[in-house]
Amino acid sequence: MKEISLVLLGFGSANRTLAQMLLDKSEKDDSCRQCLRVVASGGSSTSKLVPWKVVCIITRRHGRVCVPHSSKSEINVEEALERIGAGGILDATLVRNTNEATTSTAHSTTTDDTIKLLNELGKTQTANIVVEAIPSNPKSDGEPAISFIRTALQAGMHVASANKCPLTHTRNDKETYFELQEIAKRNEKIYLHESAVMDGVPIFSFWNNLPGVTCTKIRGLLNSTSTMILSRIEGNIDKVVESDGQVEHVGETFEEALEAAKKVGIVEEDESLDIDGWDAAMKLRALCVFLSSSGNLSLPEDHDVIVPPLEAIPRDSIRQINPELICTEFRTSRKKVRSVASAELVDLPSDPAIGRHRPVKTWKMSVQNEFLSQSDPLYNLNGSSAAVQFFTDVMGPISVVSQDPTLMDTAYGLFADVVRIASQSS
Repeated sequence: MKEISLVLLGFGSANRTLAQMLLDKSEKDDSCRQCLRVVASGGSSTSKLVPWKVVCIITRRHGRVCVPHSSKSEINVEEALERIGAGGILDATLVRNTNEATTSTAHSTTTDDTIKLLNELGKTQTANIVVEAIPSNPKSDGEPAISFIRTALQAGMHVASANKCPLTHTRNDKETYFELQEIAKRNEKIYLHESAVMDGVPIFSFWNNLPGVTCTKIRGLLNSTSTMILSRIEGNIDKVVESDGQVEHVGETFEEALEAAKKVGIVEEDESLDIDGWDAAMKLRALCVFLSSSGNLSLPEDHDVIVPPLEAIPRDSIRQINPELICTEFRTSRKKVRSVASAELVDLPSDPAIGRHRPVKTWKMSVQNEFLSQSDPLYNLNGSSAAVQFFTDVMGPISVVSQDPTLMDTAYGLFADVVRIASQSS
């Protein structure tokens, strides 16, 4: 890739943090004013500087601005960040190096408008990478993010996405993720999603470095909000002194802990996604779908893998966890409660009566409130930390921990995907 031309689909916290990271990570030389260092493709250890620019920013509430199609113009990213930070809107004055008419609007952008614009940006080769970081409804159909990603790939652009919905939803009884990757392959494009599950932690890309490994089980704390709420209800329970055989509660009530998590800004707009296990179930299913995609499980070709639908995943709510329960369990066994997401690859017998003639495996998944012993690797995770363990057929458990992640972590996942795309398509 000779030049990175970005569409920022959404300009909320994640993409604004990414924009600042791009500026901070930029290098320059005599031929390049604003470049990213990209490792050359083909496994080479050499690197090169690749120019980058933003050619379009599309938002729901702050308008949109795009450079003229097929032009060499670019958006002033520093000014765009300042404008939105001050509560302003995007307009044509943000485009520099042009005397041509720009595409901008101060009004909200509809789904149809965005799809039309993405088609134009791709077909005119104005942009080559779409960075998608917009809210979608994970409980329904995952739109509009899925349609935007599909359109971008069909229009000839690569995609880096922070959205888990494409990995968790189905369309016409087919995994949406499989469909999108097939579109990408057909158009010789790349669709990456490192920030979809654990912010920027490389839990997807690291499987590229594990040839021949089959993941047999997944276990982890995938929802930071539930971990924070439960740890705040506990308080500093490890250091409480017993009185008359009882452990005095020193933490917060459920309501207080939820309010504290909201102030930190990690609670979904629909809080039931965090509290009732939906978010953890979606992230768990996303991992299972990814691992079940072509080549990732290293299973024989005559094996099929079934990933149960999201609605079929049993989910515990943390609403039922109260201080009395936490204190009693800690007093009797020194255990702590956490919302644990787990999945195990199990065999299904062939059944010609229902047309199942080939060997089949399926993921047995759940999100459950578990009381963890002190020897459990997840025991000491508190605050907004997250962790996942992968069990495989050839190695011991691989544990990945994200300690109190911030928006920088999410933005880095997107940043890393952009750099990988630039490297692999060069």
